Amino acid sequence: MVSLVLPRKIIYNADSLEELLNLSRGYGLKNILIITDKVIRSTDYFKKIEEGLAKNGINVRLYYDISPEPNIETVNNIYEFVKGENIDLIVAIGGGSVIDVSKVLRVKLLRPDLKSEDISPFVSLNLENKFPLLVTIPTTAGTGSDASFAFVLKIKENNYEIKYASGNYDLVPYESILDINFLKTLPKKQLIITAIDGLANDIEGIVSINSNPLSEGIAIQSARMFFKYLPKVVENKDDEESLNYLHLAATLSGIAFSNSGVGLVHAIAHPLGSLFNIPHGMAVAIVMPYVINFNYKDKNAGKMYDEIKIALEQLDGFEIKKNLTEHLLDLYNKIGQPKKLSEIAIDEKTYKSSIDKIADLALRDPDLAFNPISPTIDEIKDILNKIY
Repeated sequence: MVSLVLPRKIIYNADSLEELLNLSRGYGLKNILIITDKVIRSTDYFKKIEEGLAKNGINVRLYYDISPEPNIETVNNIYEFVKGENIDLIVAIGGGSVIDVSKVLRVKLLRPDLKSEDISPFVSLNLENKFPLLVTIPTTAGTGSDASFAFVLKIKENNYEIKYASGNYDLVPYESILDINFLKTLPKKQLIITAIDGLANDIEGIVSINSNPLSEGIAIQSARMFFKYLPKVVENKDDEESLNYLHLAATLSGIAFSNSGVGLVHAIAHPLGSLFNIPHGMAVAIVMPYVINFNYKDKNAGKMYDEIKIALEQLDGFEIKKNLTEHLLDLYNKIGQPKKLSEIAIDEKTYKSSIDKIADLALRDPDLAFNPISPTIDEIKDILNKIY
């Protein structure tokens, strides 16, 4: 059986305040919890939303102490912050970290009997359409968390903090509001690495063993949009048309990978990012070309990669390349994306001494199950040596 799960509503090219007021009026929502981070909270556009809600008689509770790489304890802190209150709606305004925390918080509010570690794709939580609903306003163009069933949070394991990834279709947000006013405030480096993360979701999703025609079509269209519009936005952030398409590409990538899964790129990037404090999108970007080359050994994976390659060349007018890896590296050159860990000041000796641990954690990462080839630990180590 094949299914496609996505937010009930996606509001594209939106005004966040206007849409939140529409939701409030439509459902009689008067008590809203906004979850964001300190940077977003300080922007004039966020303040406009907060003040606009208050002027219309809506009670707003605000939590903004979210770190770029949050852990499970963050969820517990917010739960204690609002425990016992009548929350009608959770509004997550931020990137993947803010949205992922908000997903797990909603589970904790509705199912306090469950531990975060008990959330899995295989058991229904019976939370669909129950209040508080979760509405997302993504402030990056890449994670796809606003449309996906997944979350990634840090947990403690053997004195290390590692990234714990899981998901459930009941975690898919009710609505995603795509408002480019937040993208305009994003630093260029952050814009790039989050967009590359979205592209990775597409490229991994189309070769996942769980991929299907529904997810593949969305992923290929999303990937084309990333290749086409990311360089334009990097060159000119005032290009609103390209910003809108880039924002939409990210949400499409979330829909695609949420219904297919990702794979070896993310399985390596999770422990790599945790152990060396590398932003997730940067870790994904550096690993991805080498995993594509590895997966090209699988005939069907190679065919699916080439579908993106052919679409770029025959539909979008890109120069003909040998393979998808060459197109990806060409994109990196256009946007200034580093290709090796040595380019981002990772100490070689410390890194090389950690390869065994990273490989072991990657081999145990749940995303690896969806990769078209099941790598050996030596093959993962080979990739880890090449990315330095």
